[in-house]
Amino acid sequence: MTPQIFVSYARSDQEQVFPIVEKLREKGLQIWIDHEGIHGAKLWSQEIVHAIEGCKVFILFASSTAFQSQNVTKELALASESRKHILPVFIEDAQIPTAMKYQLAGIQHLIHQKGQAQQTIDNILRTLSSLDIDSAEAPPPAPAVSHAPQRTKPASKAPFAIVAVVALLAVLAFFLTKGGSEPGPDKPPATAKVYKSTTDLCIVTVHNTGDGQEVSEGNRELREELDAKLTRFKDYKVAKGKAVSPDATTQELLAVAKELDTEFILQATINSDKNRISAKLLNVEDGRNFWSKTLRESDIEGEGEFIDEATGLIAAHIAGHDGAIHRDILAKALVKKEEDLTPMELLQLGKAVWEEQTEGVTASGTRYLEKCIELNPDISTAHAILSEIYLEDIRRDYNRIPDAMAKAKASISRAIELNPSNAIALIEQIWISRHEKDFTHCKLQIEAAMRANPYEPLVLVSAGSFLASTGVDLESGKEYLDQALKYNETPQGWYYYGYVNYYLTNNEPDKALEYALKQGIKNNHHLARAVCLYWINGEFDTAKLYYNQLVEKYPTYSLNLLRREQEVWSAAKVTRDLLQVAFKEVFDASKSKDGVE
Repeated sequence: MTPQIFVSYARSDQEQVFPIVEKLREKGLQIWIDHEGIHGAKLWSQEIVHAIEGCKVFILFASSTAFQSQNVTKELALASESRKHILPVFIEDAQIPTAMKYQLAGIQHLIHQKGQAQQTIDNILRTLSSLDIDSAEAPPPAPAVSHAPQRTKPASKAPFAIVAVVALLAVLAFFLTKGGSEPGPDKPPATAKVYKSTTDLCIVTVHNTGDGQEVSEGNRELREELDAKLTRFKDYKVAKGKAVSPDATTQELLAVAKELDTEFILQATINSDKNRISAKLLNVEDGRNFWSKTLRESDIEGEGEFIDEATGLIAAHIAGHDGAIHRDILAKALVKKEEDLTPMELLQLGKAVWEEQTEGVTASGTRYLEKCIELNPDISTAHAILSEIYLEDIRRDYNRIPDAMAKAKASISRAIELNPSNAIALIEQIWISRHEKDFTHCKLQIEAAMRANPYEPLVLVSAGSFLASTGVDLESGKEYLDQALKYNETPQGWYYYGYVNYYLTNNEPDKALEYALKQGIKNNHHLARAVCLYWINGEFDTAKLYYNQLVEKYPTYSLNLLRREQEVWSAAKVTRDLLQVAFKEVFDASKSKDGVE
């Protein structure tokens, strides 16, 4: 019988998971769970795949161990791709990893407390009931479960009192609004909530000890350089706070930030010899020091002046497209109900779209950014990233968005209109020009974006990917790619794509394969590229193994689709020819009885 529920878990958690599952089965639910160690017996069991594709609800018992499991990661990805209802049940406090963030964003969560199995079972049954999956003994309905993890509470003993309160509020609302929607002389108009268009950041350094509280020349220069570089990142409003004591407490630092009404505070100091810089970044809301770095002259490559080079790194690492502040805001956004997200949180969710390049993630990114713009239409970067996501709908043939190209062009125009010096808006233009094969315009747009902010990793990797993938300027493209990785401590997979084209063109297929695997295998095109590169490197058995996975998971994938992918992303003939020939040879070998010796 096709299971109603598929249970995904880490084997080390079975002592907590199995009793809950057995109780759910006693309630009449059909559940598929791997008791027999299929994971250890097969690379990717057909039985598991069929169970996930046939179920109605995918329950993930979430823990640190589960989040580290490759099998759990694959199961969740397949459930998401198959559009299953996903219900995470957290059996411990665990941080959601990057590979799972999109699948778990904005959906219901439950929290299981040890020793409270029955309470967890009741809450699972209530949630399943809301999804039209009823057990033989479903518990009475309960209030809807929050999208964010929370402790479950006993059902209220006073339902009639609740109804009475709701009715009273409705009556009061009627009389308060009675008489029409137009404001009268004694009734001020209702005002919509106003959101910031930037994330606000305060920079402080330290003053000298003693009564004078003077700021040293080195610390003053450090603060000015950080201010100059951070100001280039247009998603941020940067303020300089008063210097603090070298022994300032966290509370003293937070007090400076609160005076300036900023969400984050960066403290940076340089030693008297001007050869070591220490920096730390705090979230003002909860006082956490969530990022810190110490840089010495020996850490800085190149011949640039130490303070200049170090402050460029610090600015990029904390304020870049997917830097430390982005990650901090994103982590909180991922466990909030979607209706409670602020524009800046929606922006971070939209910016994270390239970490998992699938149709469902692209659709989610579109929704997040459109909602961001609805709440605050003045955020330039939201329009810029949305422009490329509209274009992705065309590049991948998703065809979800009517008039996607017109919308992409309108969005990028609005982004630049809102902020002509926003480097992200300037660089996002190149993908429309690239799609239209206007390479001259691309080069001009790269130059404009680089002038606006040469420290923004997104600008650098976009420029490098274009130049290396098209063959317009291979060496400059490689330099930009290297710089992008230097300025990004947590690069997304697509940062490595330009390297694949660079090394293939330079006849270094082993390096090309290495960077393709760094990019990860997140969709059919990634898998097909791995097939080709293994073949080119002479690893024929591995190439055929990956090819079999490709045709099993994406049965309609063909050489024509590979060609189209190359037309979209690579204008370099050498790269296109190598990959297409390799794919055709793998195809022929897989159909051959004997294959390749």
